[in-house]
Amino acid sequence: MKKKFFSDFNPFFLKILNFNFRIEYIIFNFKNIIFSNSLSFEDIFILYFFYLKKFYDINIFFLNTGKIFLNFINFINKIKKRYKIGIKTFFPNLFLINKYIKKYNLNSFYNNIILRKICCFIRKIEVYNKVISNFDIIITGQRYNRSGSDYLNLNFDNSRKIIKYNLLYFWDYKDIFYFIEKFNIKINYIYNYGYPSIGCEPCTKKTHSEEHIREGRWWWESFKSNRKECGLHL
Repeated sequence: MKKKFFSDFNPFFLKILNFNFRIEYIIFNFKNIIFSNSLSFEDIFILYFFYLKKFYDINIFFLNTGKIFLNFINFINKIKKRYKIGIKTFFPNLFLINKYIKKYNLNSFYNNIILRKICCFIRKIEVYNKVISNFDIIITGQRYNRSGSDYLNLNFDNSRKIIKYNLLYFWDYKDIFYFIEKFNIKINYIYNYGYPSIGCEPCTKKTHSEEHIREGRWWWESFKSNRKECGLHL
């Protein structure tokens, strides 16, 4: 009688191997690297691996737009302490913000997509471009299926002509949460309250389970007719 062979195959294991290989390849083969960390669950997942591999000296930055959820301030301090790693926080140009408010008013981004994108540019893109201009390689936790669009390149930022490794490009959010739960990785508790994608507080709302995770971002704009992005990763 032939013995039956049972194989507990987990395709997630292959993704972890590939993910680990890409991290080591980048760290050991390049210098002048920076990690753009928005404190999303994807970015915390990557940060956890940096911690496991003792890559403590990697450059990491966070953009405080001045409109973030207040709990992010406390969360970032916990992350720094937990992973023994420095995260530099950058703020937008106050002069440009005041100029925008005087010309259009504080919440004019609700009025039309042009004013919203100007606000995004001032609070995010302008400072982001300045920060990354000093580096050769950018690491992010962006995923291909996050927005349902083909704008995202695997290893390159087309708009800025710079190498950008999107380490989770082929990952689904369920894969990441599998690992987060398995290894008890602490993420921002706001994810437990119906916010699968978190941006500036006035531009983010809760979503239902049947909705795309990005429908809560810039929620007053049409999700189907408009590629709802701020411009950081175009």
